[in-house]
Amino acid sequence: MIVLANEEFATGLRLAGVKRSYHITDRKQAEEILKDVELGMFIIATKNVVDMVPKLEDYPNLIVFPDTLEDFSKVDDLKEITKNAIGSEVEI
Repeated sequence: MIVLANEEFATGLRLAGVKRSYHITDRKQAEEILKDVELGMFIIATKNVVDMVPKLEDYPNLIVFPDTLEDFSKVDDLKEITKNAIGSEVEI
């Protein structure tokens, strides 16, 4: 799994144990990181990064999250995004 996100999201996932969690500030940086993505690897990205790097949408294992907690209307949104992406529910 690799995470391309804003600073807050990337730091949170790094603290949760995701070693390949990157704070993305520009398109070139993201494209450089994507060169090392292995086939079948899950990519978690925040919406702002996907907007910055449109070719991310071509990856089949892309999971897109809103940029901030305020963008979720409820915790069930996070559960639903995760369930749709990985095929099973995660307890949050």
